[in-house]
Amino acid sequence: MVNVQTGSSSEDSAMSQQEGETTPSNGEGRRSSQTDISSEVQHSQQYSPGAHHSSRGGSPQSPGSVMLAPSLPGTPTQHAGTPPQSQQSHVVHVHVNPGETFSIPYGDQIHTIQGPATVQMVSNTAGPPMPIPMHVPPGHMVQQIVDENGTLRHVILSPQMALHGVAPLPNTAQAPPFGGPLPTGAAPPQFYPQYPAHPNRHFHSGGAPQYPGPPTAAHMHPSIGQMHGPHHQCNTHQGPSPPPSGPPSVHLQDERAQKVHQRLKHKVYQRQRENYSNTQNSPRKDNGREPRFKERNSASVEYQEDSNSPGEEEDARILMELLSKIQPVKVAEISARSALIRWSHPEDSNEKFQEFEIDPLTDYKYKLFLSDRGKEAKSRLVYSGDAVEYLLKDLKPATEYWICISALLDDFKGDRSEAISFVTNACEPETPLVPKFVNRTKTSIAVKWNAVVDNGSKVLGYSLECDDGKCEDNFTEVYSDLGRQFKVTKLQASTCYRFRLAAFNEIGKSDFSESVCYSTSGSAPSQPDQLCLKDAFITKLVLGWTKRPSDDDFTLQMEDDISGHGFLPVYNGKDTVYAVGGLRRNTKYTFRMCAINEEGQSKWSENVVFSTLSDKPGAPSKPILKGRIHSNSFRVSWDAPKDNGGAEISQYVLEMDDGRGFEVIYTGMDMEFQCDHLEAGHTYKVRTLCTSAGGHSEYSEVTSITTLAVLPASCQPPKLQGKPKATSLHLKWSSPSYTGGAPITEYEVCMTMPDNTTRHVYRGYDTDSLVAGLLPGRVYLFQVRAYNKAGAGQWSDPLEAVSGAGPPDRCKEVHVQVKSAHSQLVSWEEPVNNGATITEFRLEWLNQRESPEFIQLYVGPALNYEVKGLTPAAQYSYRVQAINSAGPGPFSAATSSTTPPSSPGVISSSSIKYSVTATAVTLSWRAPSANGADITSYNVDCNGNLISVFDTDLLEYCVDSLTPETVYRVRVQAVNSVGVGPFSSPLKIQTRSLPPLPPRIECAGIGFNSLKLKWGDSKNVDFMQYTLEMAGKNGSFAPIYNGTSQTFKVNKLSEQTLYSFRLFAANDAGNGPYSEEYTFCTSKAPPPTLKAPKVWDILENSCKVEWSSTKQMGDDLILYQLQLHSSLENEFRTVYRGSEISYALEGLEQKSEYRVRVGTVRVCSDGSGELCGAYSPGSAFTCKSHELVSRSVKTCAALQASTERKPLTDQQWAVIILLCFILLGILIAFIVQQLLSYSRHVATG
Repeated sequence: MVNVQTGSSSEDSAMSQQEGETTPSNGEGRRSSQTDISSEVQHSQQYSPGAHHSSRGGSPQSPGSVMLAPSLPGTPTQHAGTPPQSQQSHVVHVHVNPGETFSIPYGDQIHTIQGPATVQMVSNTAGPPMPIPMHVPPGHMVQQIVDENGTLRHVILSPQMALHGVAPLPNTAQAPPFGGPLPTGAAPPQFYPQYPAHPNRHFHSGGAPQYPGPPTAAHMHPSIGQMHGPHHQCNTHQGPSPPPSGPPSVHLQDERAQKVHQRLKHKVYQRQRENYSNTQNSPRKDNGREPRFKERNSASVEYQEDSNSPGEEEDARILMELLSKIQPVKVAEISARSALIRWSHPEDSNEKFQEFEIDPLTDYKYKLFLSDRGKEAKSRLVYSGDAVEYLLKDLKPATEYWICISALLDDFKGDRSEAISFVTNACEPETPLVPKFVNRTKTSIAVKWNAVVDNGSKVLGYSLECDDGKCEDNFTEVYSDLGRQFKVTKLQASTCYRFRLAAFNEIGKSDFSESVCYSTSGSAPSQPDQLCLKDAFITKLVLGWTKRPSDDDFTLQMEDDISGHGFLPVYNGKDTVYAVGGLRRNTKYTFRMCAINEEGQSKWSENVVFSTLSDKPGAPSKPILKGRIHSNSFRVSWDAPKDNGGAEISQYVLEMDDGRGFEVIYTGMDMEFQCDHLEAGHTYKVRTLCTSAGGHSEYSEVTSITTLAVLPASCQPPKLQGKPKATSLHLKWSSPSYTGGAPITEYEVCMTMPDNTTRHVYRGYDTDSLVAGLLPGRVYLFQVRAYNKAGAGQWSDPLEAVSGAGPPDRCKEVHVQVKSAHSQLVSWEEPVNNGATITEFRLEWLNQRESPEFIQLYVGPALNYEVKGLTPAAQYSYRVQAINSAGPGPFSAATSSTTPPSSPGVISSSSIKYSVTATAVTLSWRAPSANGADITSYNVDCNGNLISVFDTDLLEYCVDSLTPETVYRVRVQAVNSVGVGPFSSPLKIQTRSLPPLPPRIECAGIGFNSLKLKWGDSKNVDFMQYTLEMAGKNGSFAPIYNGTSQTFKVNKLSEQTLYSFRLFAANDAGNGPYSEEYTFCTSKAPPPTLKAPKVWDILENSCKVEWSSTKQMGDDLILYQLQLHSSLENEFRTVYRGSEISYALEGLEQKSEYRVRVGTVRVCSDGSGELCGAYSPGSAFTCKSHELVSRSVKTCAALQASTERKPLTDQQWAVIILLCFILLGILIAFIVQQLLSYSRHVATG
């Protein structure tokens, strides 16, 4: 017997149920007789309280499993020696019976616990636990018992115990978890499994949970997911898995959602710590109850869960309130099939929302819902993401849609916004279907078609087009009207015509439908032409024939002389080419054909005989070597193919590949060949094929043969690589022209010295070598030879080389002579040349203003150089080196020299900036180079008038007293103590014209909320800009218009109010002066239009009319004017005028139709008269006859008599009580669902 104990209490009576399950063991389908318990402790966001007293199972012969649900969250229970748990921990106790074992995998080891013992396991996750699926062996029973402490126990009984009754459960001492004695007062062993978080799970009323997928090893902790032993065997749930119920709630999708989740989790964790510290400091009250954990002679599992923190509920409520405040969406750019939707982020100024530090650009997600069946109809999700606008596509034209939005933050989802509606535009009709065939004659064809969708605009007609029967795209319209059937006449017999259809409305014309081909009737086809052979193969023949306009289908027949069955059909269809397959090779067949149309069948064509081809032969055998291999020849042979393809072999072809591709070297009937004139040491590939009447065979396998190698040829004389140096030189050589048929393994270089002695200076695989240890200016001889696997080749011809000379010595310091402020003469002396004539000198200079390094200035044989274009008052450094055939010598020491100062440089014309008015020009420029002396003044030349400017720091001057619209020639020069610098390039500057004067403002139109203003002569040839300003309440003017137009309408004004305006004009010369102030007044507004009046209490000659009232407009009186129109009158007549909102009409005629409408009249209190508003839409009604009125009175009396209260029967009372219970159950389920949903949001936050 296994006792599973939960932490809930119940007053229900004991219930029992017998169930069984087939448990596989060691891969076999055996029925286990042992107790099988499979417990899975998981977190769930929702569960049903009814699950505490329900179980699943079938008959005693059918397998089943018991789903045990934990109790509602309660206070955590702790034993001595147990570490304190957080408020969200869950405790599971497994009690092991005496004589039984309980195995727990813990890390890489397996711990075995022998009963009696109690194993405590603690969850450290935040969600409530899931029910435990209990797999019950066959024949066992599950009994639910409520003990004296109010604890619900699920007891699994064996068949023997079920027959003799349930024995009392004695209390036994707890044994240690690993078989030893348990010390007094010690707590049972504890394990802390990490329960995996799961998606939301929903419990049905039966108590069985719905999982998002089959439970796997990842969903179970090792300590409880794999219990095994002599009396306990742990298995995973093997039943079918329900479909997924939602996305994961804890695993975040991206980094943005994870940041928000961590901030919310940190706040909840701080609140939990505060609540936990308060709980630890307060005394615990047991209220005289016995301990929650008692010793039982059975295995039991207990769940406990702490209540949620109030801080979590408050945070969840605040976030839900924020997400629910999202504004309705806005619809823009509406077309027939699309609309642009925009929305804004949820916003609230409450300080509580600022604590979460939410980034609206990255943290919020949105879901957009759309419905086309009304505001209250079910909507569908059309978008989910973090954008703030979305383009709806594929909408229906002329259709009303309702759209709303909801905001999401992590796992929190706010309420949907208010749904708004919009209507798509109408467009041209949909594309019609192809016209349908009705009937035909030799000269006419009748077609019909179905109506099309009008897309919001009534179809005005259909356009039917037909071609000329020549299969060209020359369509001509033959019908255009609203009918849906037409007969096309004056056609040719036995001719195919194509038809297409389009519909049109007021908006436009739809696309044409697909073209359809119908033919007129005719006569049966004549005898077809003789068949032709398109292509012949080994096992099939491709036949072709010509199709005539009168031919619809064809029948092809074949006769095989060998089978003796005569002509048999092999093809029926419309094609003009057919491949007859499944034939024998090299065999003759007889064919004939007939044509068929709707009028009948033609005669058979003349018989033709065609033959299949023979097959190609098989590949010959692989060529083999015959005899010995020589350096330039070898002999190969091969065998005939095993299958000749049904024809004799006509010839053999031998191909050889020498590295440049296969080439034919032999063609004939012999099956061996001598290959000669070959290269030594080269690899050749050979292959063969054979030819017969059936074609060429496949190539045989390739055989590779290599000829013998010989000694390599002599190399070319070595060459110098670069110039020889004084003590070394670099040699380079190439491979020999012929390697002897084997790769070169190494090279050897021999050197003959001036005293005719030889020395080997290099041996290796490289083709170059650096020879060192030479004497300068001496003659040496060099030779080279190559080696391969056959031996060494001949020495090459000698190379005569002379060692190089050394570079010259360092030059002395150069001598610098200053000639002017812009030039210097540099001279130097020739150094020692070290055995080689000096060919040139290299002069370099340094100007630290331009470059921090020396730059080459001169290269040549001269001993002096004049440097020109120097900067005045600048220091320059010079150095020189000598160069001969051995290379450059070292540079001399640097010599410095400074140039004298000079007059200032020229002012760049691009640096001169100016601004122009009608009478003045303001110049500004950038200072030029002073050339070693400070600038003392500037000279400005304006049309020959020289003006001196002595303020050298300002670099700006204003030339005034100029004439408007005049061109002036301006230039600037700088002056220093040395002299006057050059003038800048002249600038041509033209002064502007004077600003324009403002025009007069006139009022062209006056409304109650707008004023239309006009100015000028309605011709703006010069494109002057006008700026219109209006005075505000505080008297200050603000611009309301800026442009070239001379009219402007000011909107959004108040009625009967004075407004002041002023204006100024502007052109290229600047802004003109303001005009005088003009004041205009708006008129009074007419009263608004009312809705259609309501007509009720209609009798035979009277009725009552009622309408809505309008808002009061200032101190003016509002009157209502009611008008009546009958079917006998041509115009409306006024029947009432007053301030009431209802009126009784009398003196009406029976069975007459009337229409009433109401209008508003504003009576101005200032005596200016009355303003009449537009009339409301009319309401139509018909007066009743005398018989209808009498019948209505009788009906009312009968209804009044039938409504007298009668006593209810027992069946009626039963129905009423049942409905009350159903409504109460629905209300309780809704409240519980809302509470669980709120708890889930708080737990995940």
